[in-house]
Amino acid sequence: MTAFLRKYIGPREFYERTFRVALPLAMTLLLSSCMSIIDSIMVSSIGMVTAVGNASQFLTLHDGISWGITSGIAIYAAQFFGARQYDNMTRTLGLSIVLTFTNALFWAIVAFLFADQILLFYLDDLGLLVHSRSYLNIAILSTFPSALNMSFNVMYRSSQNTKLPFIMSLIGGLGNVIFNSLFIYVMEIGVMGAALGTLVAQSFVTVCYIAYMVRTKPLFFKGFKKIFDLKPAFVKPIFMKAMPLIINETFFGFGSTLFVKAFGMLGTRNMDAYYVANQVFNMFTFAVHGYGGAVSVLIGSRLGEGRIEEAKEESNYQLGLGLILGVVLVAIMLAFKDLILSLFSIADETTYQIAGGLLAVFSIKVFLRMFNYLMFSTLRAGGDAKIMNLLDSGIMYLVGIPLAFISVWIGITDIVLVLLICQIEQLVRLVITMYRYKSGVWAKDLTKGLA
Repeated sequence: MTAFLRKYIGPREFYERTFRVALPLAMTLLLSSCMSIIDSIMVSSIGMVTAVGNASQFLTLHDGISWGITSGIAIYAAQFFGARQYDNMTRTLGLSIVLTFTNALFWAIVAFLFADQILLFYLDDLGLLVHSRSYLNIAILSTFPSALNMSFNVMYRSSQNTKLPFIMSLIGGLGNVIFNSLFIYVMEIGVMGAALGTLVAQSFVTVCYIAYMVRTKPLFFKGFKKIFDLKPAFVKPIFMKAMPLIINETFFGFGSTLFVKAFGMLGTRNMDAYYVANQVFNMFTFAVHGYGGAVSVLIGSRLGEGRIEEAKEESNYQLGLGLILGVVLVAIMLAFKDLILSLFSIADETTYQIAGGLLAVFSIKVFLRMFNYLMFSTLRAGGDAKIMNLLDSGIMYLVGIPLAFISVWIGITDIVLVLLICQIEQLVRLVITMYRYKSGVWAKDLTKGLA
């Protein structure tokens, strides 16, 4: 028992440094998710939860790929920060902007050309199609400022300044609530107002990021000319490391929407309950991702400094801390699920009960996802990205998605039971990921020899 505690319980200095970086980052994503829930509450008040949820599949796909891009960039950005290679950090910012903006342009074109076909694929309901399209036509434009915001966010995060992203998230979240209220309730634009509120809020955050960066000149900003000094010798190794993450997030994002397709076969009432419960789940899983992002930065910085053994030691401490945080998140999720659900305008009692059951299953997923994501973050910090395709999206397609569709096809109509069966995916992923984590092959300094 003593040996176990020594391995997974760190010294006080470790927790102080971790919480100094992790708490603002986790709070940033938690705040964003809370604002998203407020957004959903507003949408539920006009009876458009499923319409907006259906249209949001486009945004899920875009966000997943952008997350893969910025996560890949963060591998090097954190290590450049540890190695004090600030010019290279500036170039990684430029590369992130180019790639995320290109991704936003791609999804805007897809939405413009194929919106109806894709929306009907997820939920074959012509009545909802008009509202989903109205929301999407405006919401898809928010991917452009969102792409820039994610790029700025990852650079500040990689330089261990997580307070600014929190402030920017607070500004964006409050702006979203204010503009949504204006467009939905005052101007009575309806579902289009929700999309317009997001667009205006995201654009305002972009302006704030650029103004602050130009005025304060952080270590990673060496001027606009240096940002886009992207020579092939610099771009190629980073892109090769980031590409597996981009591929993974692309397939993972699309796979996430396939679950929606499977659950959509169970009817609109189940989907109303699912979209509400999933929003609450996202609030907690964003906290997990925020903590995981901080772990990636902290471990990556240690690796960039060449302190390999310390990185391995501290990654074990992070797992021990993750166990405690996982239990806390589950306890909060279960204790306050009824209170949170009561905030939504769920008139149908059956739908309300289904949402409650889904939240109980989602609490299990949050706990398992905590460990998986912490190990993912550690592997990612050392550039061990290729294996991620198998561990994340690979297991989703081999285990999770087949379980969802098979459960529906054999006649299981209880969406709560279907979701519970799908959590076998998380258990399989946990076992395989732990084996890779313990091998230690991820512990590498990537800054050596880079042009």
